[in-house]
Amino acid sequence: MDAEAGLNMAAVAEAGKIMAQWKDALTFEGQAKDGVEAELPAQVLAEHAVNTRKTHKLMYTQLQVVKFLLDFLESAPCIQDTSDAAVRKEMAEAKQQWKALKAEYQHQVESIKGAVPQVLAKLEEGRNRAQLLENALQRYQAKKQEMEEKAKIAHVRRQKEQELLREQHQQLERRVSELQNQLQRHQDELQLLQQELEEQEAQASIWREKAQSTSNFRCLLETLKGIKLISVSETDLEIEMFSPSQPASSTPHHLKLRLHWEEDGSVTLQGDSPFFDPSLVLPMGTYSSIKSIVLELQQHYLQEAQLVAEIESLQNCFAIDWKQEKRILSYLKPSSTCSLHVEPGYPASGRISLVSVKSQHGAVDVTSYRPPHERPSLQNWLVYLSTVDFSAPFLS
Repeated sequence: MDAEAGLNMAAVAEAGKIMAQWKDALTFEGQAKDGVEAELPAQVLAEHAVNTRKTHKLMYTQLQVVKFLLDFLESAPCIQDTSDAAVRKEMAEAKQQWKALKAEYQHQVESIKGAVPQVLAKLEEGRNRAQLLENALQRYQAKKQEMEEKAKIAHVRRQKEQELLREQHQQLERRVSELQNQLQRHQDELQLLQQELEEQEAQASIWREKAQSTSNFRCLLETLKGIKLISVSETDLEIEMFSPSQPASSTPHHLKLRLHWEEDGSVTLQGDSPFFDPSLVLPMGTYSSIKSIVLELQQHYLQEAQLVAEIESLQNCFAIDWKQEKRILSYLKPSSTCSLHVEPGYPASGRISLVSVKSQHGAVDVTSYRPPHERPSLQNWLVYLSTVDFSAPFLS
């Protein structure tokens, strides 16, 4: 009886220990499944599932043994008197059942091992199909995004075209309005032009009268000896004066003059000859009639025409400069400068005199210098002065 009680206590302790291990294994599997399954690869999870299945099978077999022992212990009081042969028989039957369970367990393990490659192959195939589906989904998403962008661009372009059409329509409306306004203004301007035409016709009649008077004045100028009218306007008059033929030239000398009337009635004069300045005859801003101005200019020009013509012919041979206001002719030589004074009335009555000579050595006494002519002309003086060397030391 003591031995049987000890056996019962050992069986109960072993059963409690197996049940605690079973609970710990289930708790660990739950935690591992929740925490690790999402992080490990599929192949590792499959191997872990196989190992877990083996552990469960082993625990299941142990539990069956424990259950068998507990049932045996519960029925132990009823068979205490049973012979040892019956006990050995039951033990043999239990051993056979243990072998059968073990064989079944091994068969299940082999089945699981055989099924694992197929499961892994199917898992790999599923993963490949998932990758294909993911790639197809990405292509679809990219194509969808491209189509959406194209549709968006087309929508924006259509909006711009519509906006452009609206702006063009508004511009056309504004242009039509502007053209209508311009047409109205042109009609108003046409009426004004008709009125101005009538006024211009009246003004033209006045201009015709002025042109007739100008034509009469031109005929008057052309009848005067030595004056030719070149052009005439309301504020300008251009004439050309002629002098009698010069002794040294077969053609008469001529001078072009331009008279301009300012708004205040004053007259300004311009001439084309650098040796005859009309402003010295009539100062700028002169107030006078055309007739008096022309006659005054003609009188002075005829007095100076021969001198001007001679100076113009001599400037091609000599380096000369004419100062009309002082009536001084400067002759520039390489080493000296000679100044000649031309008296009014030359060459008929006026004479020429040497007033100064400036050389490199200073001023020269000019009293002993004179051309060998009774009444030397301007050309005689220049030819004579060109032969004299005023830079010689004994002349200073």
